[in-house]
Amino acid sequence: SVTNPAGTALSAADFTVITAPSITSFTPSSGAVGTSVAISGSNFSTVTAVTFNGVADPSFVINSDTQITATVPAAASSGKISVTNPAGTALSASDFTVITAPSITSFAPTSGPVGTSVILTGTNFGSATAVAFNGTAATSFTVDSEVQITATVPAAASTGKIAVSNPAGTTLSAADFTVIVAPSITSFTPSSGAVGTSVTLSGSNFSTVTAVTFNGVA
Repeated sequence: SVTNPAGTALSAADFTVITAPSITSFTPSSGAVGTSVAISGSNFSTVTAVTFNGVADPSFVINSDTQITATVPAAASSGKISVTNPAGTALSASDFTVITAPSITSFAPTSGPVGTSVILTGTNFGSATAVAFNGTAATSFTVDSEVQITATVPAAASTGKIAVSNPAGTTLSAADFTVIVAPSITSFTPSSGAVGTSVTLSGSNFSTVTAVTFNGVA
């Protein structure tokens, strides 16, 4: 409005006062690069930038004055989400956790039968969702920490790589885990002989054999 002694004039259109945005919540609270994140708050209609710990998301969408949908950008790391408009910048109260693909550096033991407990060492294990032995899922595994998992060799597992998966991807061990299978004897020759006779046994799964006996005598 403009006033002089003769009267007051009002503009035909409104002037919009831009207020700094605020973030009240976001969901989910964690995810890999590419995850869609719904941000709730206020004064979003004039937002010009959204960042994840300082890394800009160029593809964010303003759904309304109270909601934005953003995508976790490449190179983002765990930290605050920020929303900016011409009046200022708002930071989330809590951190968004960027989930990174796991890596396996080692495991022990390197071989064992079904049911063996195997300790995996690596990184980014905190969000692990699956462990597999040569493609066979371990139905029993425990995430001990961000750098250690204890897994049990599952039934039907075979010799091969160990895999660990989280929402950001899957990693394979550099070395194979050897699944030890019980031996079987298909034949032997000769079928008789004196003490000291050399006997050749044929069968399977002999590479890990630890003992041979003749009627209980080692």
